[in-house]
Amino acid sequence: MAHVRAMSIPGGRSFEYVAQGRGPATLLVHPGGPGLTYHYLRGLLKLANANLRVILFNPRGVGRSWAPKNPREYTIANQAEDVEALRRAFGIRELHLLGYSAGGFVALEYAHRHENRLTSLLLCATAGSAEEVRAANRTMLLAASPQQRARLRALTRSRAFDSLEYRTLAERIARPFQTRFLTDVPADWKATKSSPAVYQAMMTRSGDEFAVDGTIASWDGRKYYSKIEVPSAVVVGKYDFFLEASMEMAERIEPAHLRVLPHSSHMEVLEQPREFLGTVREFLGDVTGG
Repeated sequence: MAHVRAMSIPGGRSFEYVAQGRGPATLLVHPGGPGLTYHYLRGLLKLANANLRVILFNPRGVGRSWAPKNPREYTIANQAEDVEALRRAFGIRELHLLGYSAGGFVALEYAHRHENRLTSLLLCATAGSAEEVRAANRTMLLAASPQQRARLRALTRSRAFDSLEYRTLAERIARPFQTRFLTDVPADWKATKSSPAVYQAMMTRSGDEFAVDGTIASWDGRKYYSKIEVPSAVVVGKYDFFLEASMEMAERIEPAHLRVLPHSSHMEVLEQPREFLGTVREFLGDVTGG
């Protein structure tokens, strides 16, 4: 079991992380949410070996990582700069950056800002813009039953976002697109914690699960696609709410290879762990020469 450690960067900031393997290549993994801890991605540590170091870390405000006092500092741009600060602190020269879900937003932003520092890019269960997040929300709502939509509208009008009924209903609506194939709760998912402060600051200030009005509201990374030149992989589940966004991403990023996992929704890393890890391993093997 990898030990939890802390990495300090300039400005009095510290980030919680686990690492395994030696390198020289490094797979740096940015979790999603936004606001989730890295635990659900711990399976990626199995890829570590004498030539590949795997680092999972908690972003700003998540777990025991440094947290800014101002909610407006929870932005994709700031998270991308955190990645660069961590790259320097860890002394990473061969960086393979994996972003999962909202972590993929950060990976895209990093590729735009610091592509010369990247060796490869892995975009998993993600999208390229806030508008695509809204489109994913509409897809889930359209698939809900008329009764579910009616009740959701009533709860939204009364702004009952903190109620157990609202949270349970939102989870039921999302489940076919998020955890469709999970018959039980994996240990890594049980260990995963969420930071409501980070999620609300970035995704929804009101608590409305189907609104996107946080700091990512106007973010659009699709304009970066044509400029990405490093080898890239796009991995997505067939039933993921980001399927269409991921397919467009793979089509527009010319060096990208698309892999659609047939028995997965958004939590492909937990729904098809062997296939997910195999896809990442194969891609990294091609990029690093084995």
